[in-house]
Amino acid sequence: MSGNVQQITVTSYPQTPYFLRVDWAEDLGAGFTIALTDGSSAWIGEVSEDEVTEDANDVGLARGEHVKDLLGALTGGRRGRQRDEAAYSFSLAPDHGRLSYQKISNGVPVHLGCVELQPAPDPVELNREMIALALKCNVDLKLDNSQLLDGNRRLKQQNQVILQELEQQVQDKEELERKLYSRFVPVMNEKKAKIRSLQDELQHLQRTDDKQSDKEERQSDSKRRRGGGGDQKGKEESRQSFHPSQEPTILITGRDLECHGISVDRAFSDDEEEPPRRKQRPLHTQSPDPGDED
Repeated sequence: MSGNVQQITVTSYPQTPYFLRVDWAEDLGAGFTIALTDGSSAWIGEVSEDEVTEDANDVGLARGEHVKDLLGALTGGRRGRQRDEAAYSFSLAPDHGRLSYQKISNGVPVHLGCVELQPAPDPVELNREMIALALKCNVDLKLDNSQLLDGNRRLKQQNQVILQELEQQVQDKEELERKLYSRFVPVMNEKKAKIRSLQDELQHLQRTDDKQSDKEERQSDSKRRRGGGGDQKGKEESRQSFHPSQEPTILITGRDLECHGISVDRAFSDDEEEPPRRKQRPLHTQSPDPGDED
């Protein structure tokens, strides 16, 4: 069973302080009881779960949102969280027979619910119980406050330790960076010098290779020119050395040479002279001398 006591201001009786006690089993959505007192008189009432659900449907809110608004209005936010007086308002019927509670949203009042009140059978006992509950809530709040203060102190101490460790780590980091930088710079300069040396060597090799290629190309062109000139000269000499005779060919036989008083070696075969003799026979047969026939 949970309960809470808070002081409220009733709009219809702004000069009279009222104290509101709310008790519930599970949560406000499952129903709750109310006790209201002005110090001399007391009134009690009860709200069922069905009434809470009906009020949520009337304002068009989900049950969880409506219960959250009820908790803020009837308990002041609970656990010592101060309720915003401008956010909620209470009104009491002239006969103290009904207590209504509203939420002020953007200056517009939104009805959260109401409870029918009846005079308490023993107002003094009810006031005593409310005072005891208020004292108990005050003790609980002090305990919660003390625990929060202790937690706050621990957090501050931890924060201080973390800040000191962070500063030390920053210093260690800067020192390590200086050491690494002092070691890295010579290595980097050495690597740069090596890279420049390799680049110079590469450029030298490229120039040497280009010169060699140009030289070989010039030699090749010179050889081709010399080779082409020799071939042309040889062809011209061959053409000059060969002059075919334009005169008609005359066949001279050994007998013709003997007729002109030129001795001929008899080693020559008779077959060499036979073709001319064969050619001469038809000539004698075709043109006979008339003096010989006589």
